[in-house]
Amino acid sequence: MKIKSIIKYNISSLKNSIAIYYTIFITVCLASVFLSRNANISSSGIEISSGIFLFVAGLNLFKENFYFMKSNNVSRKDFLYGTALSMIPVVLFMSFIDIIINRIYNIFMKCPTIYDMAYSNIGNGNWYHSFDWVQSNSIITLFNTFVLQATICLAAISLGFLITIIYYKCNKFMKVVVSIVPVAIIILLNVLITVNPNINSRMGKVIATIFGLNIRNSYVAVLTFIISFIVFISVSRLLTRKAIIKQ
Repeated sequence: MKIKSIIKYNISSLKNSIAIYYTIFITVCLASVFLSRNANISSSGIEISSGIFLFVAGLNLFKENFYFMKSNNVSRKDFLYGTALSMIPVVLFMSFIDIIINRIYNIFMKCPTIYDMAYSNIGNGNWYHSFDWVQSNSIITLFNTFVLQATICLAAISLGFLITIIYYKCNKFMKVVVSIVPVAIIILLNVLITVNPNINSRMGKVIATIFGLNIRNSYVAVLTFIISFIVFISVSRLLTRKAIIKQ
C-alpha cells in the first residue's frame, strides 16, 4: 500500500507541471502553424521537448519527496521503487499525448517524429525537400513511435532523478567535481578526435549499433533505453540505501 500511495503522490505532484508544459507546448505549435501560412516553415522531432521536460522533472523528484516520505515513515526502498514505478504511467500518458499533437500538427505543416527520421523510409532526410511527403499513420508506425518516445522519456526522467541524488549525496567540493566531469569528458573526446579522426567514425558506429540506426530497427533503441532506465534506477537505489535527511 505504501508503494501505491507513493505512486499516487508523485503523479499528483507532477500534474500541474505537465499541464503548464503542454499549455506552453501547444501555444508554440499554434504559433508555428500561424507563421507557416506566410513562409515555408517545417519542423521535426519536437516531441524531444517532452524528454527534456521529464529530465528536469526528474531533477526535482527527489529531495522534497524524500523528506515528505521519511516524515511519514516510508522506507527508502519503498520510496525508490514507488518513485520508479510512478515514472511509467507519466511517460506513457505524455507519449500518447505527444503522438496526438504530432498528428494534428502534421495536418498543417510537415513535422516528422524522431522515429520517422531515424527508422522510417525518410531516414535519409529527404522529407525536408519532398513536398509530397505524407506521414504514415499505420498501426505499426504509431505503435513504434509511441514505444520509442515512451522509453526515451523513461530514460530521461530516471537520469534526472539519478543526477539529483548524486548531487544530494555529494559535499560542496564533490558537487563541483561532478559538474566538471561531463565538460572534461567532452574536451577530452574533442582532443582525441583531433589527434585520431578514426575515433569519431568508431564512435558513430557504436552509437548507430546501440540505437539500431544502422539496421533501421527502433526496438534496438527501445531496449537500450529500457536497460538505461534499469541501470539508472539500480544506481539510485544503491545511493539512497543510507541517505539521510540533511538540515
